[in-house]
Amino acid sequence: MSHYFMGIDLGGTVTKAGIYTAEGREITVAAQTLSLLSPQAGFCERDMEALWATTCDVIQRALAESHLSAEQINGIGFSSHGKGLYLVDKSGRPVRNGIVSSDSRAQSLVAAWKAQGVDRLAYPHSFQQLWPSHPAALLRWLKQNEPEHYARTGYVLMAHDYIRYRLTAELTCEETNISGSQLFNLQRNDFDPALFTLFGIEEMMECMPKVIGSAEQAGVVTADAAALCGLNAGTPVFGGVFDVVGAAMTSGVYDSTQLSAVAGTWSIATRVFDDIIPADYPYVWGKFSIPGHYFAHEGSPTSASNLTWFIQHFLPELQDDHDTLNQWAARGYEKPDSILFFPWLYGSNYDDSLSGGFVGLGGHHDAADLVYAIYQGIVFSHLLHQDKLLQLGDGVQTIRFTGGPTHSRIWMQMFCDVSNLPLEIVDVEQSGCRAAAMCAAVGSGDYPGFEQAIKATLPPVIRLEPDAKKHSMLRRRFERFKRVADALSTVERE
Repeated sequence: MSHYFMGIDLGGTVTKAGIYTAEGREITVAAQTLSLLSPQAGFCERDMEALWATTCDVIQRALAESHLSAEQINGIGFSSHGKGLYLVDKSGRPVRNGIVSSDSRAQSLVAAWKAQGVDRLAYPHSFQQLWPSHPAALLRWLKQNEPEHYARTGYVLMAHDYIRYRLTAELTCEETNISGSQLFNLQRNDFDPALFTLFGIEEMMECMPKVIGSAEQAGVVTADAAALCGLNAGTPVFGGVFDVVGAAMTSGVYDSTQLSAVAGTWSIATRVFDDIIPADYPYVWGKFSIPGHYFAHEGSPTSASNLTWFIQHFLPELQDDHDTLNQWAARGYEKPDSILFFPWLYGSNYDDSLSGGFVGLGGHHDAADLVYAIYQGIVFSHLLHQDKLLQLGDGVQTIRFTGGPTHSRIWMQMFCDVSNLPLEIVDVEQSGCRAAAMCAAVGSGDYPGFEQAIKATLPPVIRLEPDAKKHSMLRRRFERFKRVADALSTVERE
C-alpha cells in the first residue's frame, strides 16, 4: 500500500493541511480561515480551542478529498508562523488566547528596551533584533498587564508546538522556530537564563519544554486526537519548521550558494550557512532544519500587500486583471524616468518614522505610471533586505524566488535585473504544507537527511538572466530611493 505524509501549515490567519508523496507530489490541500481577534488596538489574537478545531477540520477534509485512508499517512509535520505566544497551564489547557506574530501591544515596551540598550545586551546571546511580538516581549507585557495569566502559565509554546501537543499530548518546542524567540542561545543551543533575567521574566525559565529538531519525532497521535481529526491513532508526529525555513527548503536552498526570496504580504530574504558569521550589523539568525546549520534572514511587511491596497482602493475594476497590471508595468519599465513609491503602508524597513507614499508625481502621469512605481518600489524595499544578506559573504550563484509575484514575469525580471544574479522562479503554491510534509518524510526515514530530501523534491523552476543595462538603471534609481528616504526620515524625526 502506498504511503503519504501530511503537512500542517499554521499561518497567521489561514490553517492548511496538505497530503504529499515522499517525492513531494501534492495530492490535496485543505484550507480554512480563522478570524483574528482584536479586542484592543495592536492586539492580534486567536482562540486556541478554535485553532485546534480548525486544524481538525482541515485534516478531515484533506483525508476526505484525497480518497486515502488514514492508515496511508506515515507521518505528520508542521510549518508555522514565527514569534507570537501560545500559553498552556500545567494541565495543558490554554491560559488565554494565542497571540500571533502581527501583534504590536508590546511596541512601547520594546521601544523603552531599545532606549536602555537592552537589545544590544541581548544580541550576543540570542542573535535576534527586538520585535514586539517576540515571546520574550509578550511575556514581559503579560507580567505587567495580565499578572493572573502570567502566574497561571505552565508551558510556553509557539503555534505548531501547541497543535503538536494537542495531537500527541507531548509538550515540546521545535528548534527552528523557538530559536527566534529571544529566549534561546544559539551558541549554547539551549534556553539562556541570562536572557530571561535581562527581560525580567525569570519565572518562565521553568516553563520551557524540551527542544526537538525538525525531523525529530515528538510522539504519536493519541486515541482522543484521532477521534477528533480522523487520523490513525499511533501515527508518528514530527517537529516541523518555522515558515521562513520552510520556504527556503521548498525553494531548494540548503547552503550559502543560493538565496531564498519570498514576496507576498512580507518581503523575506534568507541564506543558509554552516556557522554564524560575525558582523557589525545585527543580523537575525536561527537554527536551520539541517543539524549544525543556521539561517540568516531579513523581512518586513513591505511587499505585494501594498499593490493590493492600491488596486482595491483606486482601481477596483482591475482586482482580477493581472494581465493589464503587468502590461502597464512592462511599459513603465521602458520609460526613461519614473515616480518613486515607498511601500511602507504597513511598516518601514528603512526607518521606523517613515510611512508609504509617492514622490515625483506630475500632471503627465497616469494610473499605469503609478502601478509601475509600486512594482519598482516593492523591488527596492526587498533589495534593502537582500543586499544586507549578500554582505555576509560571496558565493551566491542563484536567487530562488517564491510567492504571489512569481506569477508576474515582468516583476520577476525586475527583481532579477536589480540583483544582477540569475533568478529561478520556483513553481510551488503551498510551500508551508510541502515543507511540513518533508519533515515527516525525513523523520520517517524516507530520506537520510534534509539535504537529500530538498534535492530530491525540488519543483520545476523557470530561470531568468539579468540585463546589465537594466541593472545599472535600477541601481541608479535605488540610490535615489534611499536618498529621498533619508531626507524624509530627517523631516519625520524633527
